[in-house]
Amino acid sequence: MGLVGIFALTLFDGSLLWLLPGINDIVLISFVVAKHTLGWAAAAVLLATAGSILGAMASYRIGKRGGGELLRRRFPPALLRRVENWTDRLGAIPVGVAAVLPPPFPYAPFVFSAGIMKVPVNRFRLSVALGRGLRYSLDAVLALYLGRHLLHHLHTFYWAALEPTIIVIAVALLIWGLFRLQFASHDHTYLP
Repeated sequence: MGLVGIFALTLFDGSLLWLLPGINDIVLISFVVAKHTLGWAAAAVLLATAGSILGAMASYRIGKRGGGELLRRRFPPALLRRVENWTDRLGAIPVGVAAVLPPPFPYAPFVFSAGIMKVPVNRFRLSVALGRGLRYSLDAVLALYLGRHLLHHLHTFYWAALEPTIIVIAVALLIWGLFRLQFASHDHTYLP
């Protein structure tokens, strides 16, 4: 189904009903390998990212309108507590981080949690756009450079790419947290 299929699949990406994690990446990579041009790759990335944003917005709205019960029925309480704590402390950042990470890392709980915790919608949209845009861009670049070889060894590449991605995200969050602590301590020193 080409670009329409990519858009349609990514539309359901952040849904709790989505049972095929990683299929978006496989379809996008297969499409880019088949077309093997930068123009088609860019179009696929843009449509996949747009579909993910629209799908995530629908799930965000469900969460905002009381989707907490739906989330609790689907995921373990320990995971939900961590997701809610991260979302409460960091706002839209956990959604963006989860959007980059490949399966089996859960994405839907972060999307719903952002709605439940009433993360500002523009920050949420930006976070999803950056996270999914980065992920789908990496998929397309790998597909352009590695071609069919990537399809045969996709699971190996996924895990090889996951480690540096987690390290970069962890370092960025650490730096952000240190800056936040630095400014918070300065704000308290000036209080009477």
